[in-house]
Amino acid sequence: MREKAEGSISLRMVDFWCRLWHLLLYLTGLLQFDLCNGQRLVQIQEGPLYRVKGYPISISCNVSGFKGPSQQDFQFILKKPNMDVNMISTSDPVFPYRMFSDRVTQKDIEIQRLSGSSVLLRIKKLLEEDAGDLVCETLHTDGIYLGMYAAETKLNVIADTLEVSYSGSPSQSLSEDDPLQLECQVSSQTFQHTHLSVTWFLHGEQDENPRPIITLDKDLTVKPGAGFEDRYGAGLISMDKVEDTTYRLKMPQVQLSDQGKFFCKAIEWIQDPDRSWTQIAHKTTTACNVEIKPIVVPGVGSFSVYLKASKGPLQEGDALDIRCSVNAQNHPGHFFSVTWLKNQQKVAQIGSSGVLTVFDSYKERENAAEMRAVKTSHMDYLLTIRSARAEDQGQYQCEVWQENMNEDGTFKKIQKQMSSPENLSITAKESDLAVVMVMEDAVTEGDALRVTCSVSGFKGPLSVSWQHKKDSGVSFSDVISLTHEGVMKDVGARYQSRNVQTLHSPAGNFILEIGASATSDSGDYKCIVSEWTVQSNGEMKKANTQSQQKAIIVNSVESLMKVTLKSRTTNVPIESPVELLCTVKGPKVSLAVRWMFQPRNSTVQTNILSIRHTGEIAWRADQRNYQLSIQALPTDTRFTLVVPRASKQQDGQYQCQVDAYQKDVQKALKNSNPLAVTVQKPVSKMRLSSPTSQLETTVNTDAKLECSVKRTTTNTSRFTITWIFGSQMLLTMDLDAVVKFGPAAGLEMDQRIRMEIRQKQNFQLTIHQVRTSDSGQYHCEVEEWLQDPLGDWYSLKKMSVSTELVVKEKEIKLHVQKENRTFNITNHQTAFTIDCVIDSQSSDKSVFEVTWFKVQEEEGPVTIFTAKRDGTLHSAISDKNLLFGRPLATHYKLTVPQINPTDMGQYYCQVEEWLLTANTWKKFASDKSGELSIYVHNEGDSEKLIDPLGITLAIAITLICLLVLVIILLLRKGHKKKSKLKKKKDCMWAEKNGLTLVPTCD
Repeated sequence: MREKAEGSISLRMVDFWCRLWHLLLYLTGLLQFDLCNGQRLVQIQEGPLYRVKGYPISISCNVSGFKGPSQQDFQFILKKPNMDVNMISTSDPVFPYRMFSDRVTQKDIEIQRLSGSSVLLRIKKLLEEDAGDLVCETLHTDGIYLGMYAAETKLNVIADTLEVSYSGSPSQSLSEDDPLQLECQVSSQTFQHTHLSVTWFLHGEQDENPRPIITLDKDLTVKPGAGFEDRYGAGLISMDKVEDTTYRLKMPQVQLSDQGKFFCKAIEWIQDPDRSWTQIAHKTTTACNVEIKPIVVPGVGSFSVYLKASKGPLQEGDALDIRCSVNAQNHPGHFFSVTWLKNQQKVAQIGSSGVLTVFDSYKERENAAEMRAVKTSHMDYLLTIRSARAEDQGQYQCEVWQENMNEDGTFKKIQKQMSSPENLSITAKESDLAVVMVMEDAVTEGDALRVTCSVSGFKGPLSVSWQHKKDSGVSFSDVISLTHEGVMKDVGARYQSRNVQTLHSPAGNFILEIGASATSDSGDYKCIVSEWTVQSNGEMKKANTQSQQKAIIVNSVESLMKVTLKSRTTNVPIESPVELLCTVKGPKVSLAVRWMFQPRNSTVQTNILSIRHTGEIAWRADQRNYQLSIQALPTDTRFTLVVPRASKQQDGQYQCQVDAYQKDVQKALKNSNPLAVTVQKPVSKMRLSSPTSQLETTVNTDAKLECSVKRTTTNTSRFTITWIFGSQMLLTMDLDAVVKFGPAAGLEMDQRIRMEIRQKQNFQLTIHQVRTSDSGQYHCEVEEWLQDPLGDWYSLKKMSVSTELVVKEKEIKLHVQKENRTFNITNHQTAFTIDCVIDSQSSDKSVFEVTWFKVQEEEGPVTIFTAKRDGTLHSAISDKNLLFGRPLATHYKLTVPQINPTDMGQYYCQVEEWLLTANTWKKFASDKSGELSIYVHNEGDSEKLIDPLGITLAIAITLICLLVLVIILLLRKGHKKKSKLKKKKDCMWAEKNGLTLVPTCD
């Protein structure tokens, strides 16, 4: 194909350079010496040509001045804006591109050779895509490239805008001499300058084909049809154009012979650049059925009719005479028309004017001088069949009409008489002539139907007549005949527009060929062969006739076409290829294929792609997901649809639908069997692990639970993570790392939990400020997801690991100093201090509430002062100005001034430890100090007390006081460093809560 294209380009280049050479010679004045002149010259019909879509076209092309063989080869190429498309060639059957190959194969496009150097390009049905610059090329046979090897013309394909209609009554009933007026509307919207011609036709009851009555030609001239000239000349037939679109037929006086169907036909013409007029479109209206009733004339004389036929035994080849005689009296001015009937069918007629009309299959015999009818006398009419056939036997009768002549020379029927019927029998004549029919028992619709009639035992020239009948209950009808002189004639009415021919080989075989058979061509075919001899007078006479018939079936394309869909890969993993093979077996016709798909668990079937019979492909699905190949084999055509990487979306049922076309006409539509394709997910290889099956912690701490994917199915796997607490979902994280809380998170837990990805495949759940109620089984459920070729994510498998969380209460470490002390004081002393020292605490975040109590023997402990955990102070004794101090974070002190005897008693402090848990303060522990015993004495009592004891007691008290002082100093020094940070925190806390401590924080 590439070599042919290069050859075409070379020829066009030669043509180009020759034209350039012409131009240079002309410009330089040297045109007297032209190397291209007198050499090869290709000429094509001059353009631009305008033709109508759907109608035929013939374009001539010829070559002259060439060397080489007398029969030159031609090829036609259609030039499109982006490429040149090979159409047809006389020498290369594979020359056409796909766009034209089917039409060339079906002979919709063909080259008719007029001579060795002249051809016609014939396109039977123009399509829009046939428009363009048409190039006619000839192949090189000249020895050297010299001349014009190609010629070009412009072909425009325009729309069919011709409109023809008949809007009158579908039938009319008239009497003789009544007027008839009919109208049809004709218009065209073609932009080009065109002319219209309109013809009225009559298809009478005795007419084999419609007869033209009158025509208004494209040049606006009026022409009467054959047989209507006299009436047109007498003004009894006319046609007028009314306004722009109406064409009116007027017949002032109808005759009995006018009975039949009237219709009008319009033809649109265009004038080509060569000044010739060409028919580009034609259309016909519906018919009006006109019935003509005869006028009964009273008082007409009677007449009788007699028939007389040849007597004696008749054989095939004998002469047969059938005479009709009319016995009439008192009929001045009357005329008679005589018709011979065989088995009630018309054979021949001699009209009142003496014109002979032969009907149906007898026309051929009349043309071959085998039959004639004459008027032998004023009242005798003779029908002669010079060589009778077996089929000539039957019942014969004469039909005679009495007629009057009108003033205008026309005839009017008055009355009719029939002769008595007479039966004739004709026996076959012995002969050596033998006929054998050879044909296939069946052919395919659209293929050529070929019937061979093999003849033997003959000596003289042969003629053949072919007949056909579709069903057993009907009679044979003529197809075509061939005279003994080799002239093909009398194509039957059904075959007028079809490619039908009959051939005679030198060996004596007659061949009937119908170019493109139809299913209606099924039935019996009869071959009637006649042998001719030369008479003594030199005339040819039919000596013997033999016939044979045989049945043939024309199978429709649909009955022969089978469509199957199969595949070796109907159960495949995702990402694997799927190959579907749609096989079409049957006749070689143009095919259109539609691939359809129905997803699993769906009732909706969608189209993947469609391939038109002309080769165009229309994709409905994403073309990137499919591949298509077509393979034409001698026995079938295979359409293969490949899914390179299957996805779950392509899991379902597939089907192919095939349309068969012949010459753009749909002949069959068949669906294949449905085929289910299963696309499977891969087997998951995921493995999970958890650092521990049990995690212990204490309240108010952060618990971290982990689960890890140790092994994945692919490197591109993604995961959804769901944490389940007990039997309810706590939270879930989707493929996009979006976290959603479940019912187990409750109204406040979602504030304490957080999900995060620590590494690519390590997932951690953090629970802040755990509580004992958070204890329980936590399940980490992991679902693996993969992405298919279409971008959809699908899940493989779910796995889970469990971790038990145990939350315990914290250990109580609160301890307050328990030292018991006793002080004897007089009422002259001004104050005493009750110390409350915290030795240890449960948490660095602990907050304390300290309350001082006084124990009275009768009433028990009584609250005297409270330092609350929020820093507020509350005194229960209103008449004393108690002084509160916090020198250290863990050292609280309360000073009682202005001592009086009522202050005597035991004092201690109670410490409560509070912790913040889940935004709520909770008392975690409580402890109390040792007791401070206070004894108050009057000053005289003190002296009495000392005097008996003497100096020894005074010294002892002094030593005890010094010892207590030393211990206090040592304790303060030991706690000084430890308390610096806590003191600073306590001062910040007091400042935050708006407190003023004694002593104040420096």
